[in-house]
Amino acid sequence: MDLKNLFFIFLIFITLFSIFKKKNFLIDNVSYSSHKIIGAENKSPVVIGGLYILVVYLIFFYNHPLVFVASMICITLLGLMSDQNILTNPNKRLIFQILILLLLSYFEDLQIKDVKFDILNLFLSNEYFNLFFTVFCLAILINGSNFLDGLNGLLAGYYLMILISIIILANFYTNVDIIDYNFVTTLIFVLFIFFIFNIFGLVYLGDSGSYLLSLLIGVYLIKFNYNNNFLSPYYVAVLLWYPAFENFFSLFRRILKKQKTSLPDNLHLHQIIFLYLQNKKVFKKKILNPLCSFLILLISLPGLLFAYNFPAKSSILVSVIFFNISLYLILYYFFFKNLVLKK
Repeated sequence: MDLKNLFFIFLIFITLFSIFKKKNFLIDNVSYSSHKIIGAENKSPVVIGGLYILVVYLIFFYNHPLVFVASMICITLLGLMSDQNILTNPNKRLIFQILILLLLSYFEDLQIKDVKFDILNLFLSNEYFNLFFTVFCLAILINGSNFLDGLNGLLAGYYLMILISIIILANFYTNVDIIDYNFVTTLIFVLFIFFIFNIFGLVYLGDSGSYLLSLLIGVYLIKFNYNNNFLSPYYVAVLLWYPAFENFFSLFRRILKKQKTSLPDNLHLHQIIFLYLQNKKVFKKKILNPLCSFLILLISLPGLLFAYNFPAKSSILVSVIFFNISLYLILYYFFFKNLVLKK
C-alpha cells in the first residue's frame, strides 16, 4: 500500500470522527451496557469503529463478491442498531447474526474441512453439518469479540497482533499463501489508527465495529487455512482462542449461576482485572484502562509466538491452547477471589 492510500485512510477516520463528534451522533451511552462501563472514563466517545472499517472496506474492496459485501454491510447495520439501542433484545440480534452468517457461508462456500480429528472430519464431510459448524464458529467468534470490547484498545490491539503475526509468518515461510496481501495490510493500518485513538478513549468499536472486524478476520482466516492446508487448523485456533473461549466461559459460568445467558455483565476476565487494580488504587484511573489492555495483550503474546514458530505442529498448538486456557482460568480465579471475597 502506498503513502497516498495510507493518508486517505487516515483522512477518512479524521473526517468521520470530526463529523460525528460535532453533530453529537453515535456517542456511546455508557449506562446502557454494563460490560462497557469500565471503559467509560471518557464520557463521550464516538462509536465509529464499524462505520470507519466499513467505509474503508467499501472504497478499497468493493470488487469483492456481492454477497460478501452485502453481508459486511448487514452485520455493521445490525451492530449499529445495537449501539443505538434500536435493537436491544440480544436473542433477536443473535437470530439476525445467524441468518447473515448462513447466507454468507452458503453463497461464499465457506467450509472448515479438516480439524485433524477423524470423527469430526467425518461429520464435516456432510455439507449441511459443515455449514452449521462454520456458522457456529463464526457466531462464537463474533460474540466473544464483542465481550472483549470493554477496555480501550483491547479488541483492536488483539486483532492487530493477529494480522501482524500473519504478515510475519508469510515473510518467514515462503510457501505461505497470504491470499490478499493488500487486504491484510490495509486492515492493519485501519486498526493501527483506530487503536491509537481508542487507547485514549476518544472512539469505540462498539457492537458494529466488533461484529464487522471479527467477521472480516474470521472469514479471512477460514480461507487462509483452506489455501494453506499444510498449516495446522490449530494455528488459526491459537490465534482466535481468546475471544472464542471468553464466550464459552461466560456462557458456562452464567449457566452454573443460573443467570440469563443473554444478559451482559461485568465479570469478564479483563473487567475483573480492571476492577481489582482499581480497588488497589495503585495506578491513576486515566492510565488504568489502557494499562489493563496492554497487560492482557502482553499475556496473549507468547501464544502467538509459539503459533508462529510451530504453525504446522498440531500437537504443540493444541498444547498452547490448553496452556492459554489454563492461564486464563488461573488468572480469573485469582482476581475474582481477591476481588469478590476481599472487598
